Amino acid sequence: MKKILVLFAMFLALAAFVYFYEIKGQEKREEAKELEESLLRMKQEEITSVEISRPDKEPITMKKEGEDWAIKQPVETSADRNTVDSLLRNLELARRDRTFPEGGNEVDKYGLKEPRMTLKVRGEEEEKTLLIGGKDFTGNKIYVQVQGDPTVFLTSDYIFSTADKDLSDWRSKKVLAFERSKVQAIEIINPSNEIRLTKQDEYWVLESPLQERADQSSVSSLLSKLEFAEAQEFVSEQPEELKSYGLDKPKVSVRVRQEGEDRWRTLELGKKKEEDYLARNPDRSPVFTVKEDVFEKLNEKVWEFRDKEVLDVEQDQVAQLIIRRGDEEIGLRHEDFKWIVEKPESQKDQEALSYKFWYPIDDIKFESIHDKKSGKTESSFPEPDTRVIVKLKDGSTRTYDFAQKGDEYLARRLESGRQGTISKEAFEKLQFKVEDIV
Repeated sequence: MKKILVLFAMFLALAAFVYFYEIKGQEKREEAKELEESLLRMKQEEITSVEISRPDKEPITMKKEGEDWAIKQPVETSADRNTVDSLLRNLELARRDRTFPEGGNEVDKYGLKEPRMTLKVRGEEEEKTLLIGGKDFTGNKIYVQVQGDPTVFLTSDYIFSTADKDLSDWRSKKVLAFERSKVQAIEIINPSNEIRLTKQDEYWVLESPLQERADQSSVSSLLSKLEFAEAQEFVSEQPEELKSYGLDKPKVSVRVRQEGEDRWRTLELGKKKEEDYLARNPDRSPVFTVKEDVFEKLNEKVWEFRDKEVLDVEQDQVAQLIIRRGDEEIGLRHEDFKWIVEKPESQKDQEALSYKFWYPIDDIKFESIHDKKSGKTESSFPEPDTRVIVKLKDGSTRTYDFAQKGDEYLARRLESGRQGTISKEAFEKLQFKVEDIV
């Protein structure tokens, strides 16, 4: 037994040696080799600032601030994260493909007497200045030199191509920076309304000028428009006044607040400039232009954000569905992700296809809602042509009535009393026979 324990201990020791020396050690040796062969010998995440200098152009200085990057010179503004990351990645990946130890004595030969570009790169613990010279005979590689080192290296042209950009390419053009998943409140002020939306659990609700569930797709569309909206032109970096841009009293403004923050992120739109609109973000100084579709999205009426669904339940919540039209009744139960006919007897226990009845019903939307805000008042509802009764898995019941009244087609949620008009096409979707859905 003692011999077995000794052998087992020797096995564990050997396994540990193999793992830490052969496997983990090999990984570290490969990392060390890659770092040794790299041009700057600096990892992307270690870089904290970059200064790009080119003949006859203003230097551009960018600095890391938290997880983001900011331009510090020639203007102070947010930097485009993707563009900066592309440069940093190429700086890390650049290799010393060929080495010319005495190259510093022939700077004219390598185009380094008057470099095309100087890159000053600061890391957490060191700073290096990279001089970029001419191309080699292939045109795909360039000669570079680390300032203070006589050695000249040949490396990929990607360093130069990703750094050789104008200020407009480096700066962030996002007009409103936010994390979509963290947005908890939105406020829009336009000539028609002051609209306030808040997120409650998974859903958006209207708080002003109405208190009700919001149209989720409309809120999503608004956030998408704001998330991807970009400045088209920077009109003034430091405007002396806002009146000439129509931004002293903006035509339209929107602001969003993120979870865990007390501050609002705001976008204001003023006068029209050709096909675009002048705008500003009060957190930054420049006046810029945005596309007309941003203005149009923010100028939508409150109706666009109202919940227009007639059925306010999800299919997976439903246990049973009853559809009544006069003396005719279709009964269906929902179990194991299938719909099974219960009535009429002639089709009992047959499987019904949800895309032939549930989805058409679920797609029905109000075209107008009878309340004061819509300009209509609730009217008496006629005898329904069709009644849809939904029994939920939690034991509750919801009833929906549909009727034709003259040229109008009406729908009503019986329990809440909400009613309004629907399209003729939507009304006709309810006129299916049980034979049509199995």
